[in-house]
Amino acid sequence: MDAHIAKTMEKKPELVQISSAWNTREGAPLGRNRYVELQIKKPKANGSATKQPAIQKPCEKMTEAIVMDGGNRGQTVKVCADPACRVHHPNTPSPQQVERERAEERKRIEKEKLAITTRHRVLATILQRVSAPLKKADLLAVAHYLIVHLSYSQIPALAKRHKVKAKKDSASAQELLAKQVGTYDEAELCKLLLEISLLDSAYQRSSSRDDVLMDAAKRYRVDAEKLQKAVAKEVAAKRDNKTKTNANPKKRETAA
Repeated sequence: MDAHIAKTMEKKPELVQISSAWNTREGAPLGRNRYVELQIKKPKANGSATKQPAIQKPCEKMTEAIVMDGGNRGQTVKVCADPACRVHHPNTPSPQQVERERAEERKRIEKEKLAITTRHRVLATILQRVSAPLKKADLLAVAHYLIVHLSYSQIPALAKRHKVKAKKDSASAQELLAKQVGTYDEAELCKLLLEISLLDSAYQRSSSRDDVLMDAAKRYRVDAEKLQKAVAKEVAAKRDNKTKTNANPKKRETAA
């Protein structure tokens, strides 16, 4: 502390020590983020004081301060260092306002928790009353949910299986599927739900023990080995017919 500042502080020990730096460090003078330097001007006679900028208006918390560093070191200025001042810190909420906002937030959270807990209780009560088999409206609700949450690769696969084609400038395949399943009866909806759950397994060859498609086949007494032989026979027949057709181009032309 230089002699000039020391002398000023000796005369006015109540002076607030301020810094030209922005941040306030522990044990150091107040940084500019903690005070507003005021430039008080006398109001004009025509009563236009209300149009003055905030830094030109006095307030109840206004006090004198001394600059401890920077180009204005040693100067005394008027400042407002009260963050609750509504004149110089209009955007800073008052302690009362902060408390009100906290109370309102607590009420909002409690109300939200109550609503969610109630909905969970409604769901639990619904499940207690569900009987097998599901009614059509329930099956349709599950079907629509699953269709909306189909993966990118599942959409075209399921659409193709149900002969749904999305054209340009028309509804998406998902929307068309959702609309089409609305015409299904209970039996068709049951098949659709199982179909969606087995779709991924049907389009990949599983070598693990957890093969949901083969597990379903066992439940429904489907002989997978027998079907595999039939498919192999059909593929071989198609291949033979294609080979014969390609080997006899003249016969094909004569027939034409």
